Amino acid sequence: MKYSKIALIGMPGAGKSAVCTLLAKKTGFNLFELDDIFEKEQNIKIKDFFQKFGEEKFRKIESDILLNTLKNDNCAISCGGGIILKEKNRKLLFNDDVFTIYLSAKIETIYERIKKDTSRPLLAVLNPKEEIKKILSTREKYYNLANLKIETDNKSIEKIAEEIFEWVR
Repeated sequence: MKYSKIALIGMPGAGKSAVCTLLAKKTGFNLFELDDIFEKEQNIKIKDFFQKFGEEKFRKIESDILLNTLKNDNCAISCGGGIILKEKNRKLLFNDDVFTIYLSAKIETIYERIKKDTSRPLLAVLNPKEEIKKILSTREKYYNLANLKIETDNKSIEKIAEEIFEWVR
């Protein structure tokens, strides 16, 4: 393998978790789902954490989890959608040590994939499509710093994982 650390970034609903799970199996890498790690370590759902403590405190803990995760080799990491908002996280993700992949999807696709998921704190608003558009407009410049961008609209998770595998092996 060319890389021992692979990180998937992108909006909620882009397919990071599902693709990363398959990618870990294909590569033999350890799977690190940062949102799951957060919930296990904090013993609270992210949505509830946001309501109780706010986004800033969430982002601080999320950064610590990323830093600790990147101490491992042979890891496939599924990052939370907003992890790229902090400069220190961008420095960790966009360097020669990590192959970072931006999983991209159209606003309509994202909405269709997550519209029934009540665990998304940033999308619990009156007009979720408009909120997705707004969030994407602030994040996309950072997502585009990735080594590779893959459109996930109308692709199976198997096809996306295979595409990534071809790039990293």
